Amino acid sequence: MNSFSRVALIPVTFVLLAGSASGKTRLIAPPQTLSIRLYDDAQAPAQMLHAASDQASYLLRAARIRTSWQRPLREPPEDQGTDMTAAAFQQPDARGYLVVRLMTRTPATILPGALGYALPLARKGAHVLIFYDRVETLAHNVNESIYIVLGHAIAHEIGHVLLGSNEHASGGLMQGRWTPATWHLASLGLLSFTPREAERMDAGLHRFQPYANPASEP
Repeated sequence: MNSFSRVALIPVTFVLLAGSASGKTRLIAPPQTLSIRLYDDAQAPAQMLHAASDQASYLLRAARIRTSWQRPLREPPEDQGTDMTAAAFQQPDARGYLVVRLMTRTPATILPGALGYALPLARKGAHVLIFYDRVETLAHNVNESIYIVLGHAIAHEIGHVLLGSNEHASGGLMQGRWTPATWHLASLGLLSFTPREAERMDAGLHRFQPYANPASEP
């Protein structure tokens, strides 16, 4: 068995009118865009990373969240380190983007069996950390492509960040324990966020939206 274990420290959009069969109108919020900075400390192959980010984008897009990926050449101080500050002392993260970091040479004693973890309330450093060496090992063990495993791992942990919770579901993309059969479903594109999860994630996305400076408004 393999599991997604993690640590999660909890701490007016334009709308479209759409007609329904009853003749009434309903409000449909357009997809929002999540800006993601990816730092590859594991030095994974560029083509595989591109495929994995596409996979994660596909899973998030099904939850009505668009993604914009960045690979900065230089790492600003605010994206460095790991922030595990207790929620009681937490201040808002004003960066306007989410940080994903790939790591390698993961000690066996750190979250055994986990592919990564999420820090939803981080003010600096990464919000999502992925153990790339474990991703490679698991992909080999379940006979799946690395980009499939990595893409689902990233989307799963981003889900935790946007949900602001370390809770798992009994099935779907946010389930906690993944078997080879689960990964086969993942490779077929049959795992997704539930409608309720997508709704909560949309609400959590506002924390990563760059807001205009009121002083600059006309």
